[in-house]
This record gives sequence, C-alpha cells and structure tokens, in this order.
Amino acid sequence: MPRHSHRDRGKFAKIETLRAAPAAKPPEAMPAPAKALSRRQKEEIFFNELATVCNVSAALRASGLGSDSRSVYQRRRTEPDFRRRWDEAVAEGYALLELEMLERARFGSKRPKPETRVEKRLREVPTAVAMQLLRYYHSRVKAAPAAPARARTRVDAAALRRKVEQRLSELNRRLGGEG
Repeated sequence: MPRHSHRDRGKFAKIETLRAAPAAKPPEAMPAPAKALSRRQKEEIFFNELATVCNVSAALRASGLGSDSRSVYQRRRTEPDFRRRWDEAVAEGYALLELEMLERARFGSKRPKPETRVEKRLREVPTAVAMQLLRYYHSRVKAAPAAPARARTRVDAAALRRKVEQRLSELNRRLGGEG
C-alpha cells in the first residue's frame, strides 16, 4: 500500500472502511424505495418533513413527490383536508423553529448535542435564515383572515344560570357551607 501524507489519511481511511464494509445491508435494514410507497405513505412523509423543516421542496424530495409539485399545490388550493394538514405541518414547523431560536438565545453554543433527527435538522438552519422565516411567517399569520366562527346554538340563559347556581351551591356544601 503506498504511503500518503497525514493530510490524505482521512480520505483514504474512508475508502478503506468502505471496502471493508459488507456489500449490502440486510433487506430489513434498508429503507423502502420511494416508488414502492403508497400515495398515503408518501403524503405522511411529506407532512412530517414539512413539519420539520418548513421547506416544501425538501419535503417533496424526501417523500418522493418531487415530480408532483404542481399537483401538491393544486390539492392545497382545492382540498380543504389537505390544506388543513399542510397548515398544521407548517405551523408545527415554525413552532419548532421558534423554540430552536429561543434555545440558541438562552444557551448559545453551550447546548447538549442534538438527540433526534429533528433537532439535528433545526440546528443546520442558519440563524439569519431562521429569523427571516419567522418574520415572514408571523406577518403572514397576522395578515390572514380570522377563521370563520362556528355556528352558535341558541342557549337558554335561565337554564344555564340555574345549572351554574346548582354547581356553586354544591361546591359550597362540600366546603362546609349551607349551600
């Protein structure tokens, strides 16, 4: 084996470990190819990834829906359930990003190593980019119209008052009062 300088050892050491590694992983350890997944499974991966990184392109690539980007946006516009799941995933992703930024502000570089894949992914986001994303998201949420109010049912005020008074007198008796 030829000799190399100390600078090259890392590169060649990796090659040697690759040569020594088994040719293939056992089938149960290999992830399923994206094409073998059902549409529903791909959507789950898409929404999980979207909730992690708030990046639609990355979520499309991770789920194997990269070629369907137009149809995903179309479904978001036309299908209320799909839009609801999308909005929930984005809100969760921004909440995670906000928590990450708070942790950076509180602890700086004195934080323990990330334990989960989500923590690792969030730490990769540069602070300036994260702040821009959060500003954009908060301005968008403020500008969004309020959710439509649920249809209110007619409530009998007198019956409600009697029920509250009953409950209060019951609590009074339990605490030693006359009720």
